[in-house]
Amino acid sequence: MIQAGAISLMHITLRYNGANTNRGEAAMVHGMTRKPHRRPPGRSWTLGAAALVLLGLALFVPALRAEAAEGPVLTVVMDGSGSMWGKLGTERLAKFQVVRQGLAEALPKLPASIRVGLTAFGHRRTGCQDVEVLRAPEAGEPGRIAEMLNDFNPKGRGPVAAGLQTALETMPRDGYGTILLVHDDLDNCQQNPCALMESVRAQYPRVTIHVLSIGLNQADARQMQCLTVPTNGQHYLVTSGAQIVNAIAEMVEIAARMPRAASPVARPAGPSALPEPSGPGVQLVASLGPSAPVPDLPVRWRIERLGGGDAPAVQRAEAGVVTLPLGPGRYSVTAELDTLSARNEITVTDAPSARVQLALPGGTLQVAALAGRMNKPLDGTRFIIRPLEVPAAGAPSSWIARGPRAEIALAAGRYEVVTMLGNVRIAQEAQVIAGERRAVEVRPPVGELELSTFSHEGSGRLEQVTYVIQEDDPDAPLGRREIARSAAARPVFALPAGTYHVIASHGAVELRDRVAIGAGEVVRRDLVLNSAELNLASGIMSRLANTPDEVQWRVVPLDRREGKAVRAYGENARLVLAAGKYRVEARFGTLNAEASRDIAIAAGARETVSLTPPAARVRLRLASEPGEAVSDIFWKVRLANGPIVWSSTENEPVGLLQQGSYIIEVQTRQVRHERSADVRAGADRVLIVGEN
Repeated sequence: MIQAGAISLMHITLRYNGANTNRGEAAMVHGMTRKPHRRPPGRSWTLGAAALVLLGLALFVPALRAEAAEGPVLTVVMDGSGSMWGKLGTERLAKFQVVRQGLAEALPKLPASIRVGLTAFGHRRTGCQDVEVLRAPEAGEPGRIAEMLNDFNPKGRGPVAAGLQTALETMPRDGYGTILLVHDDLDNCQQNPCALMESVRAQYPRVTIHVLSIGLNQADARQMQCLTVPTNGQHYLVTSGAQIVNAIAEMVEIAARMPRAASPVARPAGPSALPEPSGPGVQLVASLGPSAPVPDLPVRWRIERLGGGDAPAVQRAEAGVVTLPLGPGRYSVTAELDTLSARNEITVTDAPSARVQLALPGGTLQVAALAGRMNKPLDGTRFIIRPLEVPAAGAPSSWIARGPRAEIALAAGRYEVVTMLGNVRIAQEAQVIAGERRAVEVRPPVGELELSTFSHEGSGRLEQVTYVIQEDDPDAPLGRREIARSAAARPVFALPAGTYHVIASHGAVELRDRVAIGAGEVVRRDLVLNSAELNLASGIMSRLANTPDEVQWRVVPLDRREGKAVRAYGENARLVLAAGKYRVEARFGTLNAEASRDIAIAAGARETVSLTPPAARVRLRLASEPGEAVSDIFWKVRLANGPIVWSSTENEPVGLLQQGSYIIEVQTRQVRHERSADVRAGADRVLIVGEN
């Protein structure tokens, strides 16, 4: 049984957050985050040091007062994994679109004192390193969070733990805060979010974590209770769009009642503010050169025990800063980052803590391909980096990175950076300096395609449209390859010069167009779907319906040979169709009760079709003597002049039968009976077989 405060089966809306890393799918890279430093107990202070601290506090007090005056924090952690493009049941919108809708409705109702942030993961590229802080918590315009998701394009994996860790680092340590984690699957990057809870309780005692689990099974959903129960948060397990929206509204309402933060405690800050190890062990810090720690880069560590001892012979870890509880002894420590490496031998004693810094002999290049007025990152970019000088013995001759952004660690020297996007190729020189992280921005000669879609002439712009951009590719299936996708209300695509196929989908309507774009050109295209809205309703009386949700609808186009039938389920349904002629068919239950009608619907129209089958609710019963046991029963019902329409092994089966004449057979281990029966529409009958 699920305890209160764990999983609530109720309506919910969620939003999604991630961690900020600019490392692309370059070879050998991962994104990690940085943790703050705490002064270990028992360290003595000199008078001069105390004077410096007092001076620092005097300068720091105004900042503390400003922080204390700020309100609590609400951060949304948004799942951008590819599965968020999926839909729940018969929902028209993808899961992330429903979440965006819920956030747009709920967030503007927050008090002005609450600072709102957004973190996302999996939305920019595949792999497990895609986490980004889209907005650090700030006051004002909370509704902009939903707007920031207009260009959201789920595509990657689901590093839930990394996204949550990054979001936590945007939260106040001494004040009140709330995290709304939205996800539709468990972490599939071999990380356990539950492992974060020990540090959450210690470092963020006033932070509450709410979790919105979309479409998970009960077993997977229960695993997320480790985040909500210790922080007094709520866990919502939702299976429909309405539940998502309602859940988001409830979580935002809870967050709106957060108390204001207390005055924070002064503590040192700066590049050296790194966490101390707890207990016997060693903190390993990687730096570029002697003085530039890189806690956010995925440094790979190899710790090898030299000599005897109880510690494992070899240990591995990954992060710019790691703390390992090593026992006393001698160890060989190696740090590697892309092409850079450093090694040292250390001795670990019984001291409470130790810190070892390894300087990597080089720097990094942060490359980015951007375009347009909004500095839009260009998906599909490939970078090749080659040394312009003779590389060291054994060093690779080139490095490849994919994605709009990447960061690669290299030895100091001159390099050629080649950026490729489609048929565009740009080469430029870059300098790597030891101890520095240098940025290289590339702006390929691309054009912009801005799209809007309307249901019909004179209508307002549609917001629930999915856009797909394809280009010709003889090696791809059907000769076309998808290069971009968006569900934004008014998306802007940055594309190399060329001709593209545009597909706009809304409901069951799909419009295809062909667009030519030149370098530096801005092309705006308004697409008109000529669509209509069709509402379907079951007119069957409730007393005749066995299970109303068993109504199955099929809408078949009559005037388009290439048109596909559209299906819907439930007693009521809403469809968006292209204008034209259709046959609406409905099947009620699992037997032969059905009805149909031909309709014509014009562009911009809203039509309602209600169908009632000429059917009756029928219960089959075998006549028997009181106390007589019946076993191994088998029913078979067929039309008097046709095939079998119903078979069952239940003792008294119930179903909807279309009006007509039938032959009913029943077979048990002891006897066989048969009778004929006429079924009239609207009846509610019990048909007894085997009476004398």
